[in-house]
Amino acid sequence: MADQDPSRRRAVGRRAVLAGGAATVTALSGCAGLTGSTGGDTLRVSAWSGTNETVFKEVIKPRYEDRTGNTLEVIGNWQGILSKIRQSPEDDPPFDVTVGVGRTNYLGGQDDLWEPVEYDNLSNAGAIKPRLRSYQMSETGVPVAYGVHAYVYNEDTASWTPESWADVQSSQAENLALPSDFWLKLFMMSALLRDDEPLADEVYDRKYMDSLFETLEELPVATFYQGTQQLWTALGQGLADVGHYFLAYGLKRAQTTDEYPIGVTVPEPTTGYIDYYQIVRGTDRKPMAEEFIDFLLDPEIQSAYAAEFSLGFSNEETEYPDQTAEKLPITDEELNQVAFQNFARVAEFSGEMSDRFRTFVQDN
Repeated sequence: MADQDPSRRRAVGRRAVLAGGAATVTALSGCAGLTGSTGGDTLRVSAWSGTNETVFKEVIKPRYEDRTGNTLEVIGNWQGILSKIRQSPEDDPPFDVTVGVGRTNYLGGQDDLWEPVEYDNLSNAGAIKPRLRSYQMSETGVPVAYGVHAYVYNEDTASWTPESWADVQSSQAENLALPSDFWLKLFMMSALLRDDEPLADEVYDRKYMDSLFETLEELPVATFYQGTQQLWTALGQGLADVGHYFLAYGLKRAQTTDEYPIGVTVPEPTTGYIDYYQIVRGTDRKPMAEEFIDFLLDPEIQSAYAAEFSLGFSNEETEYPDQTAEKLPITDEELNQVAFQNFARVAEFSGEMSDRFRTFVQDN
């Protein structure tokens, strides 16, 4: 997104959040109270662990507690969200609300782990960008935020700095680091490289699977990394020049480390994911859970979140800092250039592809 229309960048810049922690809390504390609870209760929310959990505790928790008088218990999870719910009694889930992407949303829905979403109970639902409501997963989870994939690289050592996904196929491309966690993520990049169908729609048709594998096999992959730290180590030690990663987490790392300068580039078009928030089956706090999700959709809350973490947010009135607005597709129209993962459309053959991808990674 580096070559955005300058007039748009200035317009967004004028709306940019001025990160002013205490002032923001004061402003929010004067907002009208929520109506789903009377205060004094505890709501348990499962958020992504790591950086996102930290931001959740520092940005969301104090604002929610200040506005409602309730206590927010934030539980960090990256793996095992579904297994923890499945292993719990149906009337005593481990948390009341959980974040999830399309895959966890879909698989949880198959096991009836979610309470139905009732958008009529959410005062901010009408402001959700239509593109984010267009997927099947929004029937059982509310799209609150989204992220896009990007390149990250060590500015001191990288011999090439790609701008588009196609650049990984150029003659200068070498030492690429790719994630090994989920086949669909990389196959969507491969689909953009092939460009046989609009965006990355090849991944939803079995007939393209062999060709998508072949495209991946031809890339100059130096390593398949298994965790975030492995990626940063590979870039720091020169084992990889460029890595496929998340924009929000890449920018946060660039801001908080002095180990080496990190460059972050978002190709256009790119791929992405949506963070859905689901109400967990068996909770006795459903009205309170709906209240909390509606709170997450509030443009003031989303703007405060955006000021600390470079995610996109579903409310059309969310304000963004310049560094995010310059790289992230923000408007509903711009989201048409993001191929969001739609797990429901690959669920039928996902197991087969996961096994094949795992073998591919082990062999490379």
